[in-house]
Amino acid sequence: MKEKFVQKAVELNPDESTGKLKVEKLWELMEDHPYKEKMYAEFEIDKIKNEIITIDFIDIIYKRIKYFITNYKRKSIKAEIKHISVFEEMLVIDGEKKKEIVFQFDEYVVVDEVKENLKTVAKYDSKNTYLDEYVMTKYANSLFENGLSGLARQNIQYFKDLASSSDNYNKHRSYRLVENEGVTYLRGITSTNKYYEYGVDFAFVSSMLAFHDFMKKNSGVEYKINSAHINESKLEIIVDERFKKDAGEFGKVSTAIKVSTNDLGKGSLNFLNIINIGKDNKDGFYLFPKENRFESNRVKISHTTKPENVFATLKSMQNILNTSDRFIKELKEVKTIKTPDELRMKIQAKIDGPRSSFGHIKRLSDIFKTKIDNEITNLSTLLEMCNKAEELEIEFDLKDRLRYIISDIILYGNAK
Repeated sequence: MKEKFVQKAVELNPDESTGKLKVEKLWELMEDHPYKEKMYAEFEIDKIKNEIITIDFIDIIYKRIKYFITNYKRKSIKAEIKHISVFEEMLVIDGEKKKEIVFQFDEYVVVDEVKENLKTVAKYDSKNTYLDEYVMTKYANSLFENGLSGLARQNIQYFKDLASSSDNYNKHRSYRLVENEGVTYLRGITSTNKYYEYGVDFAFVSSMLAFHDFMKKNSGVEYKINSAHINESKLEIIVDERFKKDAGEFGKVSTAIKVSTNDLGKGSLNFLNIINIGKDNKDGFYLFPKENRFESNRVKISHTTKPENVFATLKSMQNILNTSDRFIKELKEVKTIKTPDELRMKIQAKIDGPRSSFGHIKRLSDIFKTKIDNEITNLSTLLEMCNKAEELEIEFDLKDRLRYIISDIILYGNAK
């Protein structure tokens, strides 16, 4: 069952992709979205619905997201603490028998309709979010882990009883659910009136429309999706410019946008401008430049941002697109490129350090072990090492952490 909620890589097979998608087809992903009508008007979909978006692998990602919104039905309910029981129960889901944390809603509200008796299985941080209200997360989790679920239930029941007799403990919250194959899962707990859910469908549609609009206004710019990791609540795709520019000793450079979203309470919708470096127009590795006080390389939209403000932000995406020239200037001004072996040693030290998350990945450590001459012409050797590291199949979160480490060292010489 865990596999259902793992953010997995999408295989980008060129034999299965046309690299084209009609706007009208893309818009089908918004069919059940709460902000569909507002977005339709803001982006003037009626005027562009027959246009074709040309981005490598857009059709493959479309099919994957279509699968999730079809098979994982999202909804939210409102409930009071006095109507909720939380306990551990042995359940059989997908043929697997396992102890799960269950939220039992004796009474809840869908829109304006009061309903009764709903059992949900806790996923992601929903259990901890609930327990955080009573500052008992660590204690209750310890009881669950040590086979004392009955005692944990007694403690939680105590606060439910308090909520039944005192408004000070009886909070109203919004509970975000997803239903798959007859089982309802609780995936997040948020406020009732200050949280706006945008979703993987919204993130993908809005970003593809933004890229499409930019390409129409800037002849010669073309994009390809270079990687994608998706599940029903989370998405990350990296969209590269197809054509690189010369960056001297750094080889060929293009900009890319990392689009990510997390539907859950602490998540947000992000568009981050990054650099792709390679010897030619083939895939290279990514560097993540830092923001400075004068220019931003990120658009970040929180789940507390109202839809009208989100649309205004998304329509000004051109501010972080196609900034290759600025990045190339920054790369050429990097002072540390005269000592590539020093940078290699810093990267190796971060990877092999005692508190490193990469200690178990010998293939990664081996890449950076070979000493290179401290000549500016040998920077290409260091870049090749970084490129090999990018190509490794390692855990999703670790890959991103590795990119940040390499970026911080190569661009700024940092090893903290």
